[in-house]
Amino acid sequence: MLISIVLTLVSETQATVPTFLGRANYVAMMERLSRVDDALVQRVHAGNGPKPLTCSPLLGVQGTAGSVSLHAGQSMFVRMTGLDPGVSTSLTAVLLDDPPDVWRLNGHHFVVQESICDPARHSWSGQTSYEALAAKQLTQADQLDRQVTLEFTSPTAFQSKEMTMPLPLPGLVFGSLVERWNAFSPVILSPEMRHYGEEMMAISRYRLESRAVEQKNQAVRIGAVGQMTYRALGADRYWLGVINLLADFAFYSGVGVQTTTGMGQVRRR
Repeated sequence: MLISIVLTLVSETQATVPTFLGRANYVAMMERLSRVDDALVQRVHAGNGPKPLTCSPLLGVQGTAGSVSLHAGQSMFVRMTGLDPGVSTSLTAVLLDDPPDVWRLNGHHFVVQESICDPARHSWSGQTSYEALAAKQLTQADQLDRQVTLEFTSPTAFQSKEMTMPLPLPGLVFGSLVERWNAFSPVILSPEMRHYGEEMMAISRYRLESRAVEQKNQAVRIGAVGQMTYRALGADRYWLGVINLLADFAFYSGVGVQTTTGMGQVRRR
């Protein structure tokens, strides 16, 4: 099961908080999950490779390069997604079945207005399955789009050749997505998607800006936010299906590095 749960938050007081609170949201989520399954928390935290959980930064607010000024009564939200049955079930238990009253980020307490998993109520929430996503794009008889547009809502970067690449190039984006898909899905896709993205996908237009994300030990990682449109140069039915499937999957999986701590929040436009 794939799930995306949104917590709508309200600040009861005026405050100034860091612009990027992805790591703080991850810490809050781990504390909440530890109440029901400490072994799951250890698996998520210590595991190598793609993680079955993503946590967003604080969304729905704008600030400067370093901080955000919050006003009393101001609304915003965070979201968490689960990519495997264990994480998705636990998220449901601690956020939907027993929703929190307060969400603490970087020492600031927010009142939780709603806990939502319904795209009709909040566009960043929802749930589906790997099989449903695959059936929609790989088995339909309709003509598939050769062009997809992704919106990178939080800073997005990739690890490439031992360097951080802050540009969402086709091979990096779709290579990251297929790696995550194959790590958790019962429907396996060709790992050659990364090579196909490099050789057979063009960038038709983009609107991107760079954003700095503060790391541990005062280090900084640069990522991109904005939109990019990718176009397949070929019309092979299988590869077009995979491109569209992964573009839909990105909503749940995130893309690139540090998706557990707020980077790489993305959705199809």
